[in-house]
Amino acid sequence: MCVIAGSLYCLLFLIASLSRLLYPYELEWNEGAVLDHAIRILEGKQLYAPPSLDFAAFVYTPFYYVVVALIIKFGGIGLWAGRLVSILATLSAAYIIGAIVHRETKSTFLASVSAMLYLAFYHATGFFFDIVRMDALALLFAIASIFTALYVKRGHLLAAGLLALAFFTKQQMIVFWPAIVLWLTLRNWREALTFSAISATCIACGTIVMNVTTHQWYGFYTLTIPSVKAGLLFSLSDALRFLPTGIFGEFAITTIVIVLGVALWGARSWLKRDAILLLYFCYLCALAGACLSLGNSGGYKNVLMPFSAIIAVLFPLSAQRLSHLIQPVQSQIALAPWLLLFEFASLAYNPFGQIALFGSAKQRAGGDQFVETIRALPGDTWIPFHGYLNRMAGKPTHIHFMAMNDVLLVQDTNTIRFRREIDRAYASHHFATIVLDENKVYPLGEIPDYSFSKNILATPNVLLSRIGDAPTRPQFLFIPSTSSHK
Repeated sequence: MCVIAGSLYCLLFLIASLSRLLYPYELEWNEGAVLDHAIRILEGKQLYAPPSLDFAAFVYTPFYYVVVALIIKFGGIGLWAGRLVSILATLSAAYIIGAIVHRETKSTFLASVSAMLYLAFYHATGFFFDIVRMDALALLFAIASIFTALYVKRGHLLAAGLLALAFFTKQQMIVFWPAIVLWLTLRNWREALTFSAISATCIACGTIVMNVTTHQWYGFYTLTIPSVKAGLLFSLSDALRFLPTGIFGEFAITTIVIVLGVALWGARSWLKRDAILLLYFCYLCALAGACLSLGNSGGYKNVLMPFSAIIAVLFPLSAQRLSHLIQPVQSQIALAPWLLLFEFASLAYNPFGQIALFGSAKQRAGGDQFVETIRALPGDTWIPFHGYLNRMAGKPTHIHFMAMNDVLLVQDTNTIRFRREIDRAYASHHFATIVLDENKVYPLGEIPDYSFSKNILATPNVLLSRIGDAPTRPQFLFIPSTSSHK
């Protein structure tokens, strides 16, 4: 039953990801903007540059964009390229998770189920395993770093490089750095020193080089904006809310089993400095990282991917250890399948009740209609939430709403200049038309010097994408106000 349940989750992930792979429109509201970053690299344009109405970078480090740029260079432009990278990264991460469990248990059953368990977290992590986002690739590098530190001869050297690569894919993955350093320190302080020096040097040198070559704009986007957002918008209550609602809610079964495992074998693991100790450290660091990320403005379930990956390793190991305590040695995993089955059951959801999980023909038809409408509009159009649709309509792309909002949080001379540029664009009717989204997260109802004209999509519930757990779609057409003056 446990294998059947896990296989169903795997099958669901494969069906969903393959159906989404070639779907030409966004399934998450900033997929197209992420792809625009990769296209910008191919066009030879600076990724981290002064913000303008045409472009401002997201707050992430660049390696995912580079990988996707290589894919589209040979395969052509399309959201499929970014999704392909994420799908392959997710499957590879699941394989490494299974490999860690197999090393520790010598059980093919537990190794297979641990990989299935990770894929079962698809819904719990917001369906980010297969979209045009950097999360899946960053996690792959982080899990590979843990694996090499545990099992590869002189693996601390390779682990340092992999963790630096994870950081340059998404900064959040640095949460595993303290866990690896502490574990290596307990085992061999020289290896810990080497790991720390190599990883820190790679990150520091990479940051300095990119900062210098972009005239400090790399640091502005990837360091300054995140720190300003945290200072202005971080919510301690949101960060701490995950403890009762997450680890004692959706993750309650895994929490109980893993905590029991620590209670029963924690002292022994500490004395032996074995692999399970590193996984315990990673669990605590991933939990702390999840809480901090959820406390940040815009923090969403995708930040739970590192935590879910470590759970997928630790839960089967803890279940086996509890079985070993309760059952005779010869049938030591008899309890584990039941615990795993309960966990699979706790993660159950209705895939057909989810927003934008599958790219249906109806959704595609709505997108086709929208693109043709935009193509026929005279002049320049700004679609703040979905600039990639402009590219599909043969029009210039412009800054994404999220990137613009992030930039404007930094109250320095550059962002003040940018604010004035935006105001002048409104006042001068720089854009012939502006299309705002229909959603409840950012319910923008007006634009200075522009007036609402009409709804673009006549058919309800088409061209939907996710913005958190809510639906969004471009809908409201604004045109210059006749009462305003250029």
